[in-house]
Amino acid sequence: MGATAMVANSTIRLSPGWNAIYYWGVWAICIICIGIILCAALKSPRWARWTTQDILIVAALGVLLEVYDNIIGDQVIGPLLNPIPGADFTQIQDLPYMFLLMVGVALVRKPGCVTAMLFVNFLLSQLLFGSGHGALDWTDGLTQGIFCDMYIVARRGAVYAKGSSVLSMVVDGFMIGVLRGAPNAFLTDWTFDPYLNATYYTWLQMWNGTWSNGFFNGIEAAVSAPLAYRVAVSVVPSLGARRVRTAADPFAEPADGQAAVPGGAGAPAHDGGTTAESVTGPASGQATALLDPESPRPGGGPA
Repeated sequence: MGATAMVANSTIRLSPGWNAIYYWGVWAICIICIGIILCAALKSPRWARWTTQDILIVAALGVLLEVYDNIIGDQVIGPLLNPIPGADFTQIQDLPYMFLLMVGVALVRKPGCVTAMLFVNFLLSQLLFGSGHGALDWTDGLTQGIFCDMYIVARRGAVYAKGSSVLSMVVDGFMIGVLRGAPNAFLTDWTFDPYLNATYYTWLQMWNGTWSNGFFNGIEAAVSAPLAYRVAVSVVPSLGARRVRTAADPFAEPADGQAAVPGGAGAPAHDGGTTAESVTGPASGQATALLDPESPRPGGGPA
């Protein structure tokens, strides 16, 4: 036990060379993942192409995430929750954040939506509050969303698909929450802070930060997923529409080979059948004779 505690509380200090290898290796992984996500979004038949509406939704939710993350969350909710024992460890403050993120996923449902929303959030944070390393800090924003979008690609269009069960939404939400929190927390302690800020952590700190961020973000996203679906359907009702039998148009032109019948419904016309006779029979001929006396009288009619 003593040796385990000693290792757990020992600080992780890699050489500058290894820190650089890990850091730039993360950049390489991010670029590869972005390429895969772009190919899936632009070329795969499983997803429709991105629309202007999707871009506007991503931009708007990215702004909302930033407003909550660095203004409402840090300045209002955070001070209220910090006195509660375990509130910081259980990531309670992230619940509204994860709900907004899942609303974005439910609205767009395409590869790249998570990375786009979180990256907009991260860029706004840099513009408003500054960043000591500029583009070098982008890995922090990318690694929060890139693995979530890889999960969406791996699910082959099943995330928030029409007809999805509540259990499916909960599982997808949990996985998106885990992949948003755990990899970023691990990479921050392992390579981002040591390489960029010369800040080091113990093994125990890294372990606690990784599993707590992943697990509790997953729980929050899982709880939010069904409600986020309801919000998305209320905003864009077609997202929850099922196949509905369309009613016949009473003013529609009859198709070829069909004759119009009273009531507006089309019915097939049979040569020499009773339907044709009902339209062109003796009664019809008498009406024509009354309107045009010079017209020839139909055979069999009254003289």
